[in-house]
Amino acid sequence: MCQDLIILTQTQIEAEFAAALSPDRAERFLAALPGARAAVLTRLGRALAIEPLPQVSASYRVDVNQYSHPVDLLTALRWPNAANLIAEVAHSVAGLALSRTTSPLTTPFLERSLEEHEQSVVDGHPLHPCCRNRTGFTAQDHLAYGPEHRPTVALRLHPAKNHVVHGDWPDELRDGQEILLPVHPWQADELNVPSVATLDASPLMALRTLSAKSWHVKTTLSAQITSAVRDISAGSITSATTVSDFLSTIVEGIELQPNRASAAVLTNGEPDRALGVILRDKPVPRANETLLPLAALVTGEAPPVRELGDPLEWLTEFAELTVPPLMTLLAKGVALEAHEQNLLVGLVNGRPRRVIYRDLADIRVSPRPDLPERLHANAEGLRTKTFATFFATAMTGLVTALDAPDQDLWRAVARTIPDTPDREALLHNPIPAKPLTLMRLDPATTAWAHLPNPFPR
Repeated sequence: MCQDLIILTQTQIEAEFAAALSPDRAERFLAALPGARAAVLTRLGRALAIEPLPQVSASYRVDVNQYSHPVDLLTALRWPNAANLIAEVAHSVAGLALSRTTSPLTTPFLERSLEEHEQSVVDGHPLHPCCRNRTGFTAQDHLAYGPEHRPTVALRLHPAKNHVVHGDWPDELRDGQEILLPVHPWQADELNVPSVATLDASPLMALRTLSAKSWHVKTTLSAQITSAVRDISAGSITSATTVSDFLSTIVEGIELQPNRASAAVLTNGEPDRALGVILRDKPVPRANETLLPLAALVTGEAPPVRELGDPLEWLTEFAELTVPPLMTLLAKGVALEAHEQNLLVGLVNGRPRRVIYRDLADIRVSPRPDLPERLHANAEGLRTKTFATFFATAMTGLVTALDAPDQDLWRAVARTIPDTPDREALLHNPIPAKPLTLMRLDPATTAWAHLPNPFPR
């Protein structure tokens, strides 16, 4: 085994993960490493092709195929201030290889629960080179808390004497005048937070959001997960139900998973960003309906969406459910973060019949006094948010996954675009996309990547 580690691992974290695993899982982990490295290299290749990264121009070409490990590529690029990115990418490779050691689900696709579908997305973010980075997690933490490994997570119930609550906090999570604040066990151990009981939960795609009883519980995790540290700001705690109530009055055609309540420990009179929770009511499937995140339809080498019917008909039905509401909402001055993780699709006999939008923290709105300033954006910012998250990510992922000519699929999408002020920009301008690698290299960046417009002329 030691000789295998020397030969087959290329970074310290790969060796640490391999050494921490059982012999059987370590063997599977080592076998998965080359594919994980290649997958992250592919994501970096995309970044080099479309993002405004340092030293990448027509006169500075990078051949990703020359490298067998993304850490070697990033080291060769000699970008300034790249140490954190290199460490995160190294962790991402190890985490992705470990994810690929999980056993496949055996439940038939359309019979799976929402939790099973959430946990079927093994590779994480399809475009981000830090797709499986969880800075601070050990291999055992990945296994204990990662949704792809399908664990049961015992949330710690912390009796919060000094706290703030907004919205309808459930009686089941109260103890007299105290609330019982669900705390992720990783966070509780890091902060040495006391608890009086536990609440069994299943981690969803977002890892720090878990399904427990009739709720989805968004917890705090002060760890770098993919693209951000997953704590909850004081502003988000204070405005969670306000934003939810506002959206419920303006969103039409797409259902919302509203924020039921938010709560946090008070530290120095302010909600503590390391000890906060947002509660949502769990979506309930209708009769004969399968509820799943859009990401679960496009994952893997043989995307499940290919088995659900004629691709043009399927995409047309999905676009009719999503494009008009999102574009109409944009015209009203509201942009949703409508990517594959935030969109739940209701399938009946495999066909899309409803869409639910969740996680309201990253919406953007035209400036208005009743909503926090951090959510405000001008018209261009709103357009960029909608186009980048839905068209450049969610819709592009579907088109790529479906087995039909791209031009025919985009033509079907175009037919569903309503006549709003943003229609011409969507049909003719380059499509903005999040510069995922640049955002980790330079977290303060305001730049965007751009994709060629996909719509047929």
